[in-house]
Amino acid sequence: KGVLPEFMRHLAMRWSVGGLPFTGNKSREMGGWVRLRGDVKEEAVSEAHILALVDAWPPSLMPHLTKPAMGSTLTWTIEFVQPVLELSTLDWCKYLVEIEHAADGYGHAAAQLWNAENQLIAMSRQTVTVFA
Repeated sequence: KGVLPEFMRHLAMRWSVGGLPFTGNKSREMGGWVRLRGDVKEEAVSEAHILALVDAWPPSLMPHLTKPAMGSTLTWTIEFVQPVLELSTLDWCKYLVEIEHAADGYGHAAAQLWNAENQLIAMSRQTVTVFA
């Protein structure tokens, strides 16, 4: 409490690529597995659920830092592959983001979300700024 955003208590995440925020990890990639958690009603996944699973991850520049700093999204787009795959709110999904370019406190990244069978669910692009 007080370290992570409050909404994170609704998500289970398993890091498997890159580093955690503020660890000084210089990987251009970050990601892992994510799903909803807690008292979640099992139902078909909607675009709103997919949005939450993608937005759960911190900006991809944060692992490069060695101490906490503020950051902000400047632009963000997401595209949902249609038709939406048949997923349950209890299913794990894979997330991977790659930093395409970063300099002078700004970063551009592209991310994807897949189901456990490697079927693409969504694509995301983000420009962030970090105030370090």
